[in-house]
Amino acid sequence: MVTPNSFTVRCDSAAVNDVLVIGGSGLLGQHLLREATTRGYRAQGTYSTEPVPRFLRLDVSDVAAARELVSRVRPGVVVVAAAMTNVDGCESRPDVAERVNAIAPGEIARASKEVGARVVHVSTDYVFDGRSAPSDESTPPKPINAYGRTKLEGERNVLAADSEALVVRTCANFGWNRLRSKENSVTWILRGLRQGKALPLFTDQRVSPSYAPHVARVAFDLLEKEEAGIYHVATKGCLSRFEIGEAVCRAFGLPASLLIPSTLEDAHLVAPRPRLSCLTSRRLERFPNIPVPPFHETLDELRRTE
Repeated sequence: MVTPNSFTVRCDSAAVNDVLVIGGSGLLGQHLLREATTRGYRAQGTYSTEPVPRFLRLDVSDVAAARELVSRVRPGVVVVAAAMTNVDGCESRPDVAERVNAIAPGEIARASKEVGARVVHVSTDYVFDGRSAPSDESTPPKPINAYGRTKLEGERNVLAADSEALVVRTCANFGWNRLRSKENSVTWILRGLRQGKALPLFTDQRVSPSYAPHVARVAFDLLEKEEAGIYHVATKGCLSRFEIGEAVCRAFGLPASLLIPSTLEDAHLVAPRPRLSCLTSRRLERFPNIPVPPFHETLDELRRTE
């Protein structure tokens, strides 16, 4: 298991840049920190509500505090992995979603540029309406809920503040969460099946899940290649939530009989969801040394690293 303190290992080389991961205690944030330290960067993360040893506290909705932190730390790279990701919560509180997902990233990017830091901003498949084929980086965004709208605005604010910023869109992030008890779609399935629970899974929403360690590796690969602009980072394929459950059963030897087909309508969700919420990593195809794995391969790695 990776411990929190391992994320803040310092490197003696003067040639390496500091990396500040805003939202470092989240699922993707912690894997970005781990990847940074693996590559020899000096990494520091932030948390919002659940304290993590040696992490810095930051409420991203406090835009002035976020700017001050970047100015004080003066890192070489700033990764914005913090967001308001509760889709129904964003629909119910669009003012907070606007501040966290749209305004703060742009201001962080502006402060980062002022100190000469590279910017990586994490975004989402929900910037698309999900009414057509899987979306690549050239597909026009058309969000259908407050979460998607504010995340799209955040992308645009970041790129307006720094045209050399890197925006990484992900989809249905999953992986082991070593710092918090918060589940993701895959670990929720695993826990439920191991407890013998029947699990309702959507048959009418399709996604291309993003494996957090893979996203972290690709983000640093792109940084080190000095890439900019929007990249999609997800697994190959376009699976229904039910098919994801079946794949988890195969990978971990669990009973698929506990999976119950359901629909989005059955869930009575507040915000509308894209039904075909899959990403194609078209721009990554230019780099043969950056693989885009199918979902089942990432499940194999998940099983090996439990």
